[in-house]
Amino acid sequence: MRTFKPFISYFILTTLLMVLSCESTRRTHSLKTQYKQIYLDQFKLTYFRQLLKKSYNNSNAVQEIIQNDNSGFTEPILTEEDYKVIDSLTTIDNQHLVADSTDGHRRAEGAQGKRPLGFIMNKLSGKWLDSLAKQRLKLNRISTY
Repeated sequence: MRTFKPFISYFILTTLLMVLSCESTRRTHSLKTQYKQIYLDQFKLTYFRQLLKKSYNNSNAVQEIIQNDNSGFTEPILTEEDYKVIDSLTTIDNQHLVADSTDGHRRAEGAQGKRPLGFIMNKLSGKWLDSLAKQRLKLNRISTY
């Protein structure tokens, strides 16, 4: 009977350690998933804000809207390199909008000029921006918990 009692204690202790280990692993995975989602959302939000500013020529109205908006994360999530990539992309996209606007004389009356909102919506709903943000996250090799 005495040899059986240490075996039971060992079994219970081993089981308890395994359960705690699995819980810790699950929590770490959850934090990584959460961080990844925050990063992707922040990347897309920054892209949206930058393209909105550029497409409306950095107007006071757009500046006021962005300043009064509390969307996003307050701590820095994106790297300086991320901001450079987003700035380059939004500059190219705004040039596309300007070119489309100058070509607007061929459209029906009332449809001339820039059409930034639809353009931005299409960019945000497409998969390419998510894919780019995921690539940037991998390149940054940001450690998460």
